[in-house]
Amino acid sequence: MASETSRMIQRFLTSIGDDIKSYRQLATLLQEQKSLYLSFDAAKLNQNLAEQKPLLRKLDLHASERSQTMKALRLTSDQAGISKLFSVLPPSLSGKVHAQWRELESLVKQCHALNQENGHSSASFHELMCHVTQPSQHTYEEQPSLR
Repeated sequence: MASETSRMIQRFLTSIGDDIKSYRQLATLLQEQKSLYLSFDAAKLNQNLAEQKPLLRKLDLHASERSQTMKALRLTSDQAGISKLFSVLPPSLSGKVHAQWRELESLVKQCHALNQENGHSSASFHELMCHVTQPSQHTYEEQPSLR
């Protein structure tokens, strides 16, 4: 059982580094996405979104695996559980892992904020397109007479 526990912890720690790389890629794509909304480039926007999908699936899978590992180790899936897990690591590894975890948390927050901004841009883009394709009654479009 101890070797299985060690393997679970190793996979947990490896996934943190992997996710840092993935979140960096996602942040870049999210920044590009915003500029694509502003440039009205639908083809490049679709390509950007297609590139995001595998990253999001991978990140979701890793988060789920980490949560399952925490449950298997009988730890809570919150900061207290993470601190307890990291406290049993060798001191030479613990500092590095803590720094990686903080970086991962920071990247998650950054991507969340970028995604929120893109949601607003998407809504504005959709609203603008509706105004262009479906003019309202107060435009200069000829109106039928009411005789």
